[in-house]
Amino acid sequence: MDVIWFDPARDLDPQIDMLLTRLAPLWRSTDGMHGLCFNVGWLIDLVTEWTGHADQKLPLRSRRTAQWAERSYADLRDLFARIRVGAARIGLPDLKLGVLFVGWAHVVWPPDVKIYDFDSDWYARHPELYGEPKTIIGMPDLWPINRLHADSYPYATRPGGLQDDTYFPDFFGAQWGSLSRFLGVDALHLRDGMTGPMVYTRYGPYGASAPADPAVWQQWTQAVIDLYRACKTGNPDTYLIGYSSGISAVAEWRVGCVDLEALVADGAIDCWIDQTWGGAWQDWWHQLWKGWTFQLANLMSHRVMIEAANMQRKAKGIAPCRHYNLIETWDGWEPWDTLHQVPGKLRWGIWAFNHAAAITPDGPKTTDGSYISWANNRKGQILSEDDVTYLRTHLDMAQESAAKLEHVYGPLMVYNRPMMDWLMHHHPDWNASEWIEDQVGLLMKWGVPCLGATRIEWLPDVIDKADGLIVQVPGQLNDKVRDLLLKTDKPTLLVGRADLIDPALLARAGAKVTGELQPAGFYHLTGWVKEIVHLPTFRPIEAANDGILAALDSEVGPLVAREKDETSKSFFACWQPCDWAEPGNAFLPKYQLGSTYPYAAISAALRNTLPKCLEPVEWSEPMCFHSWQSSGTLHIVMGNLETGVLGDSRTERTMYLVLYKESSSAVPTDFSQRSLRRVDSTDAFELEHYRWSRLINQHGFWNELAGEDAAVFVLEFTGEPQ
Repeated sequence: MDVIWFDPARDLDPQIDMLLTRLAPLWRSTDGMHGLCFNVGWLIDLVTEWTGHADQKLPLRSRRTAQWAERSYADLRDLFARIRVGAARIGLPDLKLGVLFVGWAHVVWPPDVKIYDFDSDWYARHPELYGEPKTIIGMPDLWPINRLHADSYPYATRPGGLQDDTYFPDFFGAQWGSLSRFLGVDALHLRDGMTGPMVYTRYGPYGASAPADPAVWQQWTQAVIDLYRACKTGNPDTYLIGYSSGISAVAEWRVGCVDLEALVADGAIDCWIDQTWGGAWQDWWHQLWKGWTFQLANLMSHRVMIEAANMQRKAKGIAPCRHYNLIETWDGWEPWDTLHQVPGKLRWGIWAFNHAAAITPDGPKTTDGSYISWANNRKGQILSEDDVTYLRTHLDMAQESAAKLEHVYGPLMVYNRPMMDWLMHHHPDWNASEWIEDQVGLLMKWGVPCLGATRIEWLPDVIDKADGLIVQVPGQLNDKVRDLLLKTDKPTLLVGRADLIDPALLARAGAKVTGELQPAGFYHLTGWVKEIVHLPTFRPIEAANDGILAALDSEVGPLVAREKDETSKSFFACWQPCDWAEPGNAFLPKYQLGSTYPYAAISAALRNTLPKCLEPVEWSEPMCFHSWQSSGTLHIVMGNLETGVLGDSRTERTMYLVLYKESSSAVPTDFSQRSLRRVDSTDAFELEHYRWSRLINQHGFWNELAGEDAAVFVLEFTGEPQ
């Protein structure tokens, strides 16, 4: 929350008591760490400008922070001390307090509206630390690899000023150590741009890719590791929190030049928060490919990276890095209000994000908790009692279910670290169609129920637990994994540039590469659907079957080839997917809308192979569906999530819920005794014992969803779980 919510001209204790009493039910619902993270002017000036003198004025330069700009560092310390006393008084003695910072030089955005209007004395003194603006907000980005020039400012840890060629991580870490001890805070949250300048769009410090020289990205990764290490060294008691880019976890390395897995494995970072602001970007800013389903996919890829890094930490005797999802309420500075405008979508996010699982050899691993976006909004209101009850109720139910998670249904997203590592060490600047989160995020929009991710090296231990596989650029494979994929009968989709996919797997999919590499650009589909799609650099393929998925043929050949086996109902296909024409444009412009059609077509083919799904999900009416089993009970979450060119969540959808496909086995006799109920309702709806459930509208509760966008259901039954 914002420090400026407190009025320093009035008695602080009643304000503190009111705030803590209001939020206490959320904290009391947890059985682990809980706390409050404060925004004190966004910029790192609070740390860099600290001289070590208690009476120093706070370095705040905004119309909204004017009252606190007249206050001192001692006043800020007093506020935090009073909050601790108030928390202990109401039975929360372990409440943690932290501060957050963004990495931009200054924040004056949007240029005309100026929701944010922060200028920086630090930036005026050291512009050499920042690179040209690359993010969508157009502010100069922190480049921790740059060296600082000499100055004579009396810093707390360098009272004689900085020497020329000072390394920013060393300076910042020392300043943080001094300041954090003075203020008595527990946590440091390094937010937007502090873990690399690729945020909000797939556009990093060098554009749409890393440079061709591997030494460049390695320098960036090391600088970020050094920054986290220095902060931990400055104050070893700091709970050190990182923050995602809001974009693909793969792109944070491949484009942003920062390897999260290496950062986590190093051991200084204590917690990673995925900024899963689905509603802000989907329903307000209209930046569609940062919306709800994309954030779910981003969360899953971070899950498998962090789990693998935690295995390395365990081997070194280091405690694991925690991983949190973000649950958005409203914003402290921007006008949107997800909690009150689209509460059904927020409920979808609470349930989906808390069940997003890394499927590891030791079982499914979900996130460790939730980070609620803001306690206050831009008008100075705080969450109401009803708001707190809504959040607590669904977070408690969702996290209780996630703690007992047994299985997620649907295909698994498979992260191929060996291929990413090979690319980064040999061809960092290539586009290999490796953007698995974007691809899965779009497939979800047309009903593909992907709620779990795994790593390609874990496949031998987890493939039996998968309903299917969506595999990221399956090349650079060891023999065991290759043989496993060649023999699997699981529905399998191989995604990526064809010449980088293992040739034996391509052959199984009925394809081989042909011709030369084709340049990125717009191409025409030549099947029965005539759309214009945007493809990255790709290698044409020849399909060795009879035009399976012929609707996805293009003027340079098929985009998809599928194994054709008349004796098998298996699905095994390779796919060169469409990509964004402008990686720096998060708005999905209308001239690129045709590129979403292949995702709808692939989704339909995948859904036909799954035991639980929605049908139909038309290209023009996207609909999201996921399911899992906790404590022997099947849970279903459905959402009409789109706002914008892909769909309108205010428009009803008519779907069939497919629970059984026809097979050689008879429908279980207890099927007629099953019922479906909402998790927040006692009403149950009987299901008929047909292959298809009855039309959902006929049960009367889908009309209710038209106003709520999304809902979570539990499938109850008698007898043994099926």
